[in-house]
Amino acid sequence: MVLAPVRRADRILSMTFLFADLIFVPLAFLATYWLRAFVFSGFLPVFSSTFEKYVITLPVIIFIWLATFGFNGLYRPRRLWVITSELAHVLKSVVQITIALMAASYLVKEDYSRMMLFMFAFISTPGCLIFRSLARKIALKIAPIEEVPKILVVGSGEVARRIIKSLNKLPGLPPEIAGVIVIGPEIPEDLDLPGISIFVGLDNLKNLIEELNIDEVFFASPELEKSKILSIISEESTGKVHFRIVTDLFDITTAYTDIDNVARLPIIQVGQGGLSLSQRLTKRIVDVFVSIIFIMLMSPLFLVIYLILLLSSEGTPIFKQKRVGFRGKEFTFYKFRTMKPEAGEYEVAPLSSNDPRITPIGRFLRRTSLDEFPQLFNVLTGKMSLVGPRPEMPFIVEKYESWQKHRLHVKPGLTGLWQIMGRKDLPLHENLEFDFFYIRNQSLMLDFAILLRTFSIIFRKKGAY
Repeated sequence: MVLAPVRRADRILSMTFLFADLIFVPLAFLATYWLRAFVFSGFLPVFSSTFEKYVITLPVIIFIWLATFGFNGLYRPRRLWVITSELAHVLKSVVQITIALMAASYLVKEDYSRMMLFMFAFISTPGCLIFRSLARKIALKIAPIEEVPKILVVGSGEVARRIIKSLNKLPGLPPEIAGVIVIGPEIPEDLDLPGISIFVGLDNLKNLIEELNIDEVFFASPELEKSKILSIISEESTGKVHFRIVTDLFDITTAYTDIDNVARLPIIQVGQGGLSLSQRLTKRIVDVFVSIIFIMLMSPLFLVIYLILLLSSEGTPIFKQKRVGFRGKEFTFYKFRTMKPEAGEYEVAPLSSNDPRITPIGRFLRRTSLDEFPQLFNVLTGKMSLVGPRPEMPFIVEKYESWQKHRLHVKPGLTGLWQIMGRKDLPLHENLEFDFFYIRNQSLMLDFAILLRTFSIIFRKKGAY
């Protein structure tokens, strides 16, 4: 768990992790080669590859290792070190590295030992944990934590009390609990928080953050509405304050974000949003490449669907509609037609597969998500991205609250967190918190996870009604 703000000690800890891996990976590689070539040579098939053949791959292995660990947040310092959480992050990264190395071996068409690769993965997991533990101790010796973050807790119930108790038990210097905000109209009689300032109501939250020089805000009140939380977060634009939410208050699963563990409660950090220039460029390249590949591969099927819709006399095969995209600009949105032409252009989407407005072929297209594929042309032209918020209709955007307008800060997506978390069971315009969460926590790895989950849903035919 990273507690804001990032101090000199945190930066040194991150650099120490990086240098530890630069030392560990070559050592693990050499140990793996020695075990495969000499120790287990009598038990395994003949190993005839030269040492030089494997040494020249070491820079590639190191690069893939560092990139994967970086994407998975393993170079971010964690004040609360939990061995199970660390093991989960390292194990996930090692599996991804193993898959990447197997793919690289296939692409260069070299016959590298798969047994050696699996041995490397097996050695790397415990070895990496040991090296990271040593790196943490060294970093804290070099730069002990001297400054502590100031935390404001929103809520006064049992969840808030557990959060406060656990924060005070963090190793090293515990953070300063600068205050607690009571949601109700008055302070509960049984609220006993000695030494902590108590405030009533959320109206002065912004002023309190400035007056108390708050670094981090914990939302730990089950009765607080999600829209209210998001509205508060959206008003803080300096990027200096970190926000965390108990996940019981925010229906996002652990599959798509890092989850901290405080008081045995899962906590998510609502990030600051934004991709770097290189990440935006990478995302655009992936959008263009994937859309071209899918358009080429699916063009025969597209043609068949188009002809069937054309011959069915149920309106034009391609349904066009104005949607609002990046920075509030309108664009023409394409789909295969699935509803009868007499259905209004901006009517509410079907909530049942038996909706009489859906055509017979449209029912199949919606269940298999094939109706969405013309949007690949929107992706290719740059109006949309493969992953992003749902492109919404203009009359709905006009009614947005301030926090909801944040979804216009990025390109809309063909798929997104809103889609894989609920698909047909979620009213699109009533679940904007998923888009808000995506925007504040967007990363290339999150996009990749969403795409994988989307393909899984499509193959299981869990598309829209």
